[in-house]
Amino acid sequence: MPSDHSSKLSERLARMALAAVWEAGDRRVTRLVAEWGAVDVWRQLRSDRSQSALARRARAADPNQLQRQTELSGSRFIVPGDDDWPEGLDDLDQTGDEGGGTPVGLWLAGPGSLTAIAQGGVAVVGSRAATAYGEHVAADLAVGLAEAGRAVLSGGAYGIDAAAHRGALAVDGVTVAFMAGGLSRLYPAGNTELLRRIRDHHLLVSEQPPDRPPSRPSFLARNRLIAACARGSVVVEGGVRSGAANTARWTLSLNRPLAAVPGPVTSASSFTPHRLIRDGAAVLVASADDVIALLEPFAAEREPVSATVESPLDHLPAPDRAVYEALPRRGRASADDLAGRTGLSLTQVLLALSRLQESDLAETGPGGGYRATRRQVATEPDPQAALPLRAVS
Repeated sequence: MPSDHSSKLSERLARMALAAVWEAGDRRVTRLVAEWGAVDVWRQLRSDRSQSALARRARAADPNQLQRQTELSGSRFIVPGDDDWPEGLDDLDQTGDEGGGTPVGLWLAGPGSLTAIAQGGVAVVGSRAATAYGEHVAADLAVGLAEAGRAVLSGGAYGIDAAAHRGALAVDGVTVAFMAGGLSRLYPAGNTELLRRIRDHHLLVSEQPPDRPPSRPSFLARNRLIAACARGSVVVEGGVRSGAANTARWTLSLNRPLAAVPGPVTSASSFTPHRLIRDGAAVLVASADDVIALLEPFAAEREPVSATVESPLDHLPAPDRAVYEALPRRGRASADDLAGRTGLSLTQVLLALSRLQESDLAETGPGGGYRATRRQVATEPDPQAALPLRAVS
């Protein structure tokens, strides 16, 4: 009779092997494991002498070798019931969607706890071919969410994903990247340094064994994990066919709050968020505060927004306003950069910057360059103008 330790090890190794040979997101494996247990399912699969692709992969797989690869990659394998397994993942079996059930296990790399992160984490997703506007909005959202103590979840891809991860890291916030390939093959290559930083300080998550490259099905399967581990999701940009739309669909299937950021009507990248807002599937948001209000619609500490709030911008001359709006909130821009962004002459920009600094709306850094201070002045709020937040079911 095997000991409890060996029984648990066999179950874990069997789940690891099943995760390696079965297509990610295939609900059949979840059902079989729930009914028979991972060890029996694995044994039955290995004994299949057919020439099906699944049977051939199972006969070629070695659970002990998978375990060694996991250790060499610096990752760990978690299964349902582990302390680091978020309950939200189990909700995938309740969606009725045949495209993806609860994973049999996940590979993690990094010091973070997926359970702790998932409790209040927010997914920020969007197009890989993002616009400058989209990347700016995604980064600002991530900064605000991180400063509010919310983890930022995304897919580690180019564009919106990378901007969201970088925004959270810029303010020492928590961020998690869900990978479509194994954790030994950081993808895309252009984001390697970013992904290493996330791995070293926070967490990388994958449903794929360490050495496996990403595939089209694995990208789609990955999206359901982002939606399931997040408290809610925000779509910043996305074209007609986009992974962001797929993540949004999973968010709705899981009955989680879904938000979308409006973009230029002339941009193809605005298609998915605009359609979600138009169809009433997503709530329009423009800031991290909007997202938090959606997640916590009855938070007592939330202050009403006054319709009479004034900003120093209301009284700025047009050149000063243009320069202020072109100033970065993070990092710095030179006067030449600002001239290019605004279309003003260098002299006009320098004069505007001087006035903005006098008004405490712009500042310089030790290395040169300018950025906005983001300070505002408000008048006494009109109690009749404050509108209550509408609860979103």
